[in-house]
Amino acid sequence: MADETSGEKTEDATGRRIEEAREKGQVAFSTEFVAALALIAALMMYKFASAPLMELLGSDLRYGLASFGRVGTEEMDMLRAHGLMKRAAESAMEAITIFAVPMVLWTSLVAYGQIGLHISPKAVEFDPTKLNPVKGVERLFSMKSVARVGMSIMKLTFIGIAISLTAWSEMGRLSKISGTDLGPMLVLIDAVIVRAISTTLFAILILGLIDFGYQRWQHAKDLKMSKQEVKEEGKAQEGDPLIKAKIREVQREMSSRRMMDAVPEATVVVTNPTHYAVALTYDRTSTDGSAPRIVAKGVDLVAQKIKAVARENNVICFENVPLARALHAQCEIGDVIPEELFDAVANVLAYVYRVQAGGAVA
Repeated sequence: MADETSGEKTEDATGRRIEEAREKGQVAFSTEFVAALALIAALMMYKFASAPLMELLGSDLRYGLASFGRVGTEEMDMLRAHGLMKRAAESAMEAITIFAVPMVLWTSLVAYGQIGLHISPKAVEFDPTKLNPVKGVERLFSMKSVARVGMSIMKLTFIGIAISLTAWSEMGRLSKISGTDLGPMLVLIDAVIVRAISTTLFAILILGLIDFGYQRWQHAKDLKMSKQEVKEEGKAQEGDPLIKAKIREVQREMSSRRMMDAVPEATVVVTNPTHYAVALTYDRTSTDGSAPRIVAKGVDLVAQKIKAVARENNVICFENVPLARALHAQCEIGDVIPEELFDAVANVLAYVYRVQAGGAVA
């Protein structure tokens, strides 16, 4: 009992708690992981799309140089300025289409893979507590802030080590740059830069994976619940057991009243004689061939009450131990009697009709 009331958050978050946090925008999201994959995608785009991009930029440069002298000597009116701006915009859009659009799509896909698509209006609602300077200082020196600072320091350290190792390993090739032609020099510099960036991105990817795991662990830790909170949430979802028991009790009482109200209209009550009582109704004037139907049944005290109501309303009580037990076991209220019990019930009804015809009640 002490453990349940201590308030210590030792239980994993329930589905409802996770969904409530998600509605508030509280999700396990690693920006470091997204940034790492985005930078890797940028490097891949550079390797595969740099050629058409450079060709596009070269074409624009050639066009600009070829038309520079002509444009500089002509009068610049609105129509000519519009044409120049239109061509520049079209070239920019081509460059964006080649490089930026795939990057945006890839980054969106990576972000979606972490948290899925979910609109959280509560995340942008105004919260006065966020303006509390005391809370701000607490957040500044919280474990999350320490983790972010630590991640930044690790990132700078990893990047510095990666660049240093790459530069050291390429020192021999870089020493041969002097005296070479411009073309081979540019190719060598490009290869060294790409290798340095690749090594750096590998280090950043490792940090991103570490941050991804940390964010998920921290999110699960933040949402942990105490045993009492889990218990209270269960009550809220399923209802208080005491209230549910009271509701069931009221429902039983209502059902019992309805059942007792049907006993005065019964044709006969088959008894055990003391432990079981089953009330049957049958309309022998009916032309649809319907079988006798159960309108009430019970054991012990309920059986005694059924018989008492039957006697008060001159309904015949017929003692037949096997039949009473069989009807109680095989039938529910409102059911017609089973076919295998037709003969036994027919004998009971025949007795009831003889008694009613004689004007006496047994």
